[in-house]
Amino acid sequence: MEIIEHLQSLENEMQRYFPELSEKEAALVRNPFHVSVDIADVPEEIQDEFIEMRNDSSARDLFQEQTLTEFWCSMRRSYATVATHSFRVLVPFVSTYLCESGVSTLLQIKTKARNRLEVQDDMRLALSQTQPRILKLVSQMQAQSSH
Repeated sequence: MEIIEHLQSLENEMQRYFPELSEKEAALVRNPFHVSVDIADVPEEIQDEFIEMRNDSSARDLFQEQTLTEFWCSMRRSYATVATHSFRVLVPFVSTYLCESGVSTLLQIKTKARNRLEVQDDMRLALSQTQPRILKLVSQMQAQSSH
């Protein structure tokens, strides 16, 4: 009985993090300019703005030049409602990836041999996109004088 309750709880959590996503919604986010995306399949509250964006040649050019996430971020100002809808589709995948990479990094850093290690600083360094400037830091250090 406990196992069934636990599995049901896991299923509920998965549905909360990854709500049912229809193929039509995914197609709208992947390529809003593709002919297979029908206006009738677009949620009613964003249809007008979607039509406007779809007919915007500069938006079409940006879509071809940028990555998918860059494109939707750049559309946030011009077409806020459509972009927000797209973010709701894209964000669960990004946040899940970041969580998974964080857990994986933690498992690599904190092994059985190093189980008392404080990992906050190591995790920050391992997960940061900023490259450390080691040569600059070393050049600022003063060499230890001999006795």
